[in-house]
Amino acid sequence: MGCAVTYATGRMTNSAKIYAGLKPNVPMISYQGAEILNHSDYSILNSIEMDKKYISEVLDVIKFFPVKAMIQYSNQIYCDTDDGWIQDYAFRNNVDLITDKDYINAQQRDPLRMVMVGDPEIIINLEIALKSQLSNDLYITRSLPHFCEVLNIFADKSFSIDWICDKLEINKEKTLAFGDSYNDIKMLQNVGYGVAVFNAVEELKNVADKVLEIDGSFGIIDFLNKTFT
Repeated sequence: MGCAVTYATGRMTNSAKIYAGLKPNVPMISYQGAEILNHSDYSILNSIEMDKKYISEVLDVIKFFPVKAMIQYSNQIYCDTDDGWIQDYAFRNNVDLITDKDYINAQQRDPLRMVMVGDPEIIINLEIALKSQLSNDLYITRSLPHFCEVLNIFADKSFSIDWICDKLEINKEKTLAFGDSYNDIKMLQNVGYGVAVFNAVEELKNVADKVLEIDGSFGIIDFLNKTFT
């Protein structure tokens, strides 16, 4: 019995290529769903940018919080600082870092997303503030405790799964997804069967159809063996 296998990640596209070892056989999802890639050559099949007009609105909110902000395009990061952490982030993601004081140049075109980085307690409050003002227009989520991300309202993993299922005529009721963090909540709610891994955040476990009892990749392997063999 064959099946379609892919990944859906919040990583930038260049960084997401580390998942090639999973041998996906259908399009792959990066940038939380803002980009969908051909699984054979990583060419972009679908891209959902956020309107550049929202950059200034987000910046107006975050100026009251001690966070670093990055404005991201496919292979570029714009930031108003080039400190060591930002340089390392750009290096690990294999993208160009462009120092842009006051984000003047970054606001000239539509980005894929904005990422704010700070202490987890601050990020929680920032997410609340952003959602209170912009949740009707933008998708706002936390991928890691110290990351808050802002994207086009349709740039999420669940929408991208719908896109893939529609293009390949896959019955979504027969889809299965694993997740571990806040940015997986909509995805697990949207697929046929959503599985939260052992160390997933509680908010994800609360919406999952199944919570794994074994940590790490062994938990996923154990689940698949028991379910499909």
